[in-house]
Amino acid sequence: MSLLVFQLAFCTLLIASAEAVTPTNLEMIARVTGVKPAGETMPNPNQTDTNYAITGTDLGIVWDKGGGQYFVLFGDTNGHGPNDWRSNTLAISSDTNLADGLSFDTMIQDTPGHAKEILPSKKINFDEITVIPTAGVTVGNRHYIHYMSVNNWGPAGVWSTNYSGIAYSDNNGATWTKHPTARWYNNTTNWDNKFQMAAFVKDGGFVYMYATPNGRFGDVYLARVPENSLLDINAYRYWDGNGWSASQAGADAVANGVAGEVSVAYNSHFNRYIMTYLNEHRQSIVMRDAPTPVGPWSGEKILVPGDFTGLGQYNAFMHPLSNNGSTLYFIMSTWYPDYNTHLMKATLTADMLGSNIVTDPGFETQTATPVMAPWHVDGEGGIDRNLGHARTGEDNGYVRNGSGWNSIKQRVVVQPNTNYTLKGWVKTSSNNTTGFFGARVPNNGAVISEVPFASLPNYTELTVQFNSGNNNFVELFTGMWADGDTWVQVDDVSLVKEANLVGHAGFESQPSSTVSSPWYLNGNGGIDRNLGFAHTGANNAFARYDSGWNAVKQEIFVEKNTSYTLSAWIRTSSNNADGYFGARLMNGGAILNETSFASVPGYTKHTVTFNSGGASSVEIFAGMWADNGDTWIQADDFTVTKN
Repeated sequence: MSLLVFQLAFCTLLIASAEAVTPTNLEMIARVTGVKPAGETMPNPNQTDTNYAITGTDLGIVWDKGGGQYFVLFGDTNGHGPNDWRSNTLAISSDTNLADGLSFDTMIQDTPGHAKEILPSKKINFDEITVIPTAGVTVGNRHYIHYMSVNNWGPAGVWSTNYSGIAYSDNNGATWTKHPTARWYNNTTNWDNKFQMAAFVKDGGFVYMYATPNGRFGDVYLARVPENSLLDINAYRYWDGNGWSASQAGADAVANGVAGEVSVAYNSHFNRYIMTYLNEHRQSIVMRDAPTPVGPWSGEKILVPGDFTGLGQYNAFMHPLSNNGSTLYFIMSTWYPDYNTHLMKATLTADMLGSNIVTDPGFETQTATPVMAPWHVDGEGGIDRNLGHARTGEDNGYVRNGSGWNSIKQRVVVQPNTNYTLKGWVKTSSNNTTGFFGARVPNNGAVISEVPFASLPNYTELTVQFNSGNNNFVELFTGMWADGDTWVQVDDVSLVKEANLVGHAGFESQPSSTVSSPWYLNGNGGIDRNLGFAHTGANNAFARYDSGWNAVKQEIFVEKNTSYTLSAWIRTSSNNADGYFGARLMNGGAILNETSFASVPGYTKHTVTFNSGGASSVEIFAGMWADNGDTWIQADDFTVTKN
């Protein structure tokens, strides 16, 4: 059965998400840089060896610079001879027809016919061997580059950075200034700062910065900054799983790696955010998609398989011309047939797997070894490849042994204090008595929730519902304690986040009587903890004061141009006369919809519907104007669901 047929069969397991996408029909269109070797038939429109003294380079980060032009930014660049190494170079393109290749208008040059190194480096190993760009964005007339100062190169896919930083240009890219304080300094003992390589997305007045540690083996983290404050390091806020923190150390992953050379873009045709990167463990360039900037990000889908060129392809930097259609153009670097960049094309097609956080849920991309990343085995197990044992498709996972604990497992990112539903199809040998399917803290940590199973002669769907608690990662597992030759087979695994978009919706996870992330206040308020005032559970929120506007609020992330229903349970003091419940644009923006309420002596459900318009996040609120002396409202059990 083909992978496409498998996906259609598997969709019955999941909450449908027709906007989700899968890449198909991959092809290489043209060279972007380098010398065309003998026998190559692809176009080579830029002939960079003769026009700009570039025989080899990599990356090819593309962004819209305004005025109908695009910047195309490259990494370490070789020229004619050993003394013509440049750490980075920059092209300008106004080409809008990518079907026959990507043509440059020009490159930034230091002498005619020689591309300029735009960000200098010391070129001293174990000091600063090079300066590599990782992202670019333009705000108004100022252009910005995120770069990394590389201390030294290590084994394949491993390197150490001194810091990452922001450089800017006010003269159309001719010269660039490395800002002295817009920097994320690395820990030179462990080399583990989370924000050393980046991808930029400009959205809703912010620049979102997706980042990884140095090298290609980290998870993906997220920060954002008002777009006019890119050079103010203190203006950045870091996603902590539920909200935004001023602390870099508080950042939690939005997608689990291993990830190298990340690129992220918003595709308005599918109403999805798309992320690409190299996964070294899978030896493939992969893609994820998500409905909002913070996720939940789908499982990985293979964009470029590891054997596409035969050796060493990496990165997929998306061209902005791809952002409003189903054709995805991107620049890919290769080591084979040479060290250079190529324009690639894939077709994005709708799938039903977008809600599923699990990567390779049906084991269909397992090809080479007993078991490949992202799946791992404790004890003995592997993949049944095209043996007729699968529930759908060709493959399934299995464990088999005569004794001990044996499991097949995968680590995934979750949002803390959030409800999830885990499903999978399992069958076993007749002598199995002690099997378990569930979620636990990674690395065989404490079990969060699981269901036991004994003998299952036919594939049987198992379901586990759990709350992630304080965890940002969980480990999904299917396993058994073997007593004699025992086996378990598993297929079609899914993990889906609850439909409610509100974090800490019932306030049960609020750690103190002070309102904390993801909730925040206008005026005065707090959390009633175990005081008997809640609608359900032990806790509720309140706003209380004798004057002014007082409200509990939360930023929630939504799909653009989409209808939602917001509800909550509210009660008030007898003198309340001017309360409001609704949703608005961020930073005091326009009201999307609201309902008013006066005195509400007992908890009453309030509901409004709204459309997100062009916003990727909105602010929900419940509050009152305290015009009649000491006035209060209590609120509990918020929900926001997509219509």
